[in-house]
Amino acid sequence: MHAITTRGTVRGIGVEFPIITVLGKVLRFVPHKTIQLIFRPNDVLQEHGRRYLDSIKASETSSNIFSNIAAEGETGEKLSMDDVHREASGLIVAGTDTTSTTLTYLVWAVLSQPKLQQELEAEVATLDENYGDVDLDKLFLLNAVIEESLRLYSAAPSGLPRSVPPGGVTIDEQFIPAGTTVTTQAYTFHRDPNLFPRPLE
Repeated sequence: MHAITTRGTVRGIGVEFPIITVLGKVLRFVPHKTIQLIFRPNDVLQEHGRRYLDSIKASETSSNIFSNIAAEGETGEKLSMDDVHREASGLIVAGTDTTSTTLTYLVWAVLSQPKLQQELEAEVATLDENYGDVDLDKLFLLNAVIEESLRLYSAAPSGLPRSVPPGGVTIDEQFIPAGTTVTTQAYTFHRDPNLFPRPLE
């Protein structure tokens, strides 16, 4: 948990201030335990991912989320074990605080609006006892509440940097060369009244 919390803090700051990421590449080698805990949480998480995958291989479980990740793709390509370990550590992070944080905000948002709460309860009450995913897909209000909770209270509201592919790209008449890091800022993007009328409601 310490590695996950540290990784989230350092990565979050690093996304907004790339100099932290650059410094981290150097500071991670300083032979001091606290500094290494701050700048090497991925190493800890990858080790947990490796151990988890090793335990899966040793068990009789034949099908799990990593079966598809480690399988050969349509083009004959296959991820290396290092890549699979990285995916495992990423899923460890993605499966911790994100869901609980989002659900906490969702419950708070619904309970803050008694009329919405009543309407949502009435809609959910229409489900049969043995409902399935298809039935949930038909609940308009429930799905709207989930989507709006994700929009307003995202567990990952910072920028999502991506690298421009070879050849570059033109966006809104502006050419961006290959290798440039581009990003959108989810928090402000999702509160833009040009995109979402009455964005805070």
